[in-house]
Amino acid sequence: MKKILIIQTAFLGDLVLTTPFVREVYRKFQPCQISILVNRGTETILENNPYIHKVIPLNKEEIKKSLWKFLRFIKEIGSLRFNMVLSPHFSHRSSLISYFSGAKVRIGYKESGFSFLHTHTIHRPISEIHEVDKLFSLIYKPDEYPSQKRPELYLTEKVFRETENFLKDKFIEKSNYILVSPSSVWETKKMPEQKFVELIRIILQKTNYQVLLSGSKKDLDLCAKIQGEVNDPKVINIAGETNLQTLACVISLSKAVVTNDSSPTHFASAFNVPTVVIYGATVPNFGYTPLSEKYYLAEVDDLSCRPCGIHGGNKCPQNHFSCMLNQDTNKIFENLVKIVFERKN
Repeated sequence: MKKILIIQTAFLGDLVLTTPFVREVYRKFQPCQISILVNRGTETILENNPYIHKVIPLNKEEIKKSLWKFLRFIKEIGSLRFNMVLSPHFSHRSSLISYFSGAKVRIGYKESGFSFLHTHTIHRPISEIHEVDKLFSLIYKPDEYPSQKRPELYLTEKVFRETENFLKDKFIEKSNYILVSPSSVWETKKMPEQKFVELIRIILQKTNYQVLLSGSKKDLDLCAKIQGEVNDPKVINIAGETNLQTLACVISLSKAVVTNDSSPTHFASAFNVPTVVIYGATVPNFGYTPLSEKYYLAEVDDLSCRPCGIHGGNKCPQNHFSCMLNQDTNKIFENLVKIVFERKN
């Protein structure tokens, strides 16, 4: 049986988008055992995935600080005797892990660091095609790309029961709320909190929905500020109160998701939840758009400075931040209503 390692130690959203690729690796190379190397802290989102034999969490901060720990880690990977490594991740470190795995077949992108350590390399365009298709390119030719691109997250009945109890304890009406995720790892991908306050007030004035503010523990203060500014009992802050499985379940039960260009987009896609994505420093053309059937992309047009980076940054390079400050919250709301209520043909 072929033993395959997939290296995906990027951000949480990237890992979620890798799940259809995992499925296709399994289908193409079965019988096989797939292990996946992920950034520690993201591994629980892959629980119950039927295509994954083993999830290997990597403490990236730890191995960055200690060469000895990195060498010990790659020795452990080598002891697992993989036949093939597929590396969608770009870093020099990932290429080294791939090489020292001892696998005879090592496939990665030409643009990755130390790409010469791969046995096969594939060009990865920055834009024009969706990220899932970029992943498919590692094992398929373009005319072979599967049409089934939506992420796959597997939630148990236990998770649904626990989530329903969590919502009940918070006095949240199941399937009668809009989830708003106002944060991002990158500052220039965040719509300012005052804009979120404006948008949430419009939602509360013109609909009967509750609004859930979500995020990690790091986002607790941001969500608390927005909640306090809106000052309405129908706004409930759940930032830092959910694990990844519960968050996925909360998103699956929501009426719609409103988010910056960040991981909740891809959580929502897994459950075909209508999604509004607010773009600032980045652009849809990078390939991280929603895969839900109904979505709206909020952008400020005619800004020659966009995009200002693949990921965004901590400060607007032009010092005006017009891509977010000029977002039209009324227009965002109008399109949110359209995607929530429009009928499928």
